[in-house]
Amino acid sequence: MFKIIWVIRHGLNFLTFTVLFTTAASATQNQLGWQFLNQHELTSQNKLCAESIQSYHHAYNVCFPELIEEGYTANDYSPVWAEESLRQELFVQLKSLAYAELVPGVDERLAELEQLTQYQDQRSFDLLATDSLLVYKSVIAQLQENPSWLFKHQLLVVPRQSYAELNLPFSAASIKEELYRLRPQIKRFERSVALAEWFRNQLPHQLELSSHNRVIKQDQFISNGHRLLDVLYSYGDISQIDYEVLSELEVINNSGEVNYAIRAFQRRNGLEDDGVIGPATAKQLTLPYSEVARVIALNLQRSRFGSRETGRPLIQVNIPDYMLRLTQQDEVLFESKVIVGRTSRPTYLFSSSLNTMVVNPYWNVPTTIKQEDVIPKVKESLNYLAEKNLKIVKSWRDRSVILPEQIEWSTVDPETFPYEFQQGPGPANALGKVKFLMPNDYSVFLHDTPSRRLFDKAKRNFSSGCVRVEKADELAEIILQHQRRSGMAPYQQMVNDDEQDTVSLARRVNVDFMYVTAWIDENEQLQLREDIYGYDRPGDKRVEPQYITLKDFSY
Repeated sequence: MFKIIWVIRHGLNFLTFTVLFTTAASATQNQLGWQFLNQHELTSQNKLCAESIQSYHHAYNVCFPELIEEGYTANDYSPVWAEESLRQELFVQLKSLAYAELVPGVDERLAELEQLTQYQDQRSFDLLATDSLLVYKSVIAQLQENPSWLFKHQLLVVPRQSYAELNLPFSAASIKEELYRLRPQIKRFERSVALAEWFRNQLPHQLELSSHNRVIKQDQFISNGHRLLDVLYSYGDISQIDYEVLSELEVINNSGEVNYAIRAFQRRNGLEDDGVIGPATAKQLTLPYSEVARVIALNLQRSRFGSRETGRPLIQVNIPDYMLRLTQQDEVLFESKVIVGRTSRPTYLFSSSLNTMVVNPYWNVPTTIKQEDVIPKVKESLNYLAEKNLKIVKSWRDRSVILPEQIEWSTVDPETFPYEFQQGPGPANALGKVKFLMPNDYSVFLHDTPSRRLFDKAKRNFSSGCVRVEKADELAEIILQHQRRSGMAPYQQMVNDDEQDTVSLARRVNVDFMYVTAWIDENEQLQLREDIYGYDRPGDKRVEPQYITLKDFSY
């Protein structure tokens, strides 16, 4: 059994394949070679393009025979996949798509390409590889048009598209450029694909969630301890020496190196590293290896989407990681814990750019919170308004104050209540000392909070959709420094004035609200996170797709 860290570091070995082709110069010219391709029993096209394929396409065993015919005729029937580097790049990108299990038939197509490689059938491989690139390109185009597919648990099929949309210049150089354009622009891409492949090739582990029907604390007996050791070793959370020694024991307890390995596993999964095997830890431990592989590959496809490259600093809020990171040119300048939307009030996935910072903000209570939280508490006691520094205003356009004594609260229906609630600046303000605004259609923004205790929790999905930032003061200082504006009052001075102060941000900072549940970090460790919104796999707690807009409001 391999250690996972070895697989990550040496993962490219899993992606190479033997090159058995003849040289391009020895290939028969002026002969496209359909008859050679048709000698092979190929069936992947029946799944890949089942809805768009025409009946006569079956005679060619590909999805786009007309385009292939036209392209090769234009380049005098010259092979375009003679370079090993091109073939390897095609394989790794097709694997990243196949392992995500988004498109039926990609696995079969990969197997067929590998078979043609072994047969040294260059002409057939060239045709099938070109068709595979066209299939891949059409799938990526479909995802770019509607990236929410990556969160919906629905299979994609190759759409019928015009030649203009799928047109490829048929040369090795242009295909190299096309492959680079189609590749997910993410660090450690090949290693991630190799790791997904490694997990797919592992025999299923025997650790089942049903066997963890009780919490296992430190020093307690682990009933399926040897199976647990196998999983911890597979993930690289326990050394080979310790694994071999512990495997010889008849009884496995949650102590010593076992407890240390459990804590390491918890840290890699964003869990509280207390060494206790509770429900959350057991759920992550018992994930099937095949599911881990799928989630790694799925997140690779998701990495395609986010703010356009503008040279601006970039704030990335990874919702299931409960973290905010500010980067510029791939350098992390700042990071902070965050609190994101709960499952019933999730944080939207979208991109934008900060354009305004408000110090000592007023809080205009959103409709949902007004109806579900504020009005029920006011009906219990009018003192709630004074305690929370809330006032009632006629509307957001007409801020005339309505006295609470003028309202017959016993008859108030929260859904038809005509007035609004506004909270003034101060220590009780729900937005804390500062908020950061950005263009979007969802009233989502970043803000401070007076409640600090929730940041101590490992799982922090408690908000109503906006994102609370633990180190909001530090972020505000960085944003102001980025403005490079002389004569601007220091942030702390604005806070001490106790008056609302609105700062227009001429130098924008891009923001991505992301949903990343698997990645390889800078220490070459696999990081996994709980699928809190149900975007990775079907479940009872899945968030409605309306929150997965992935729209870009940055400009």
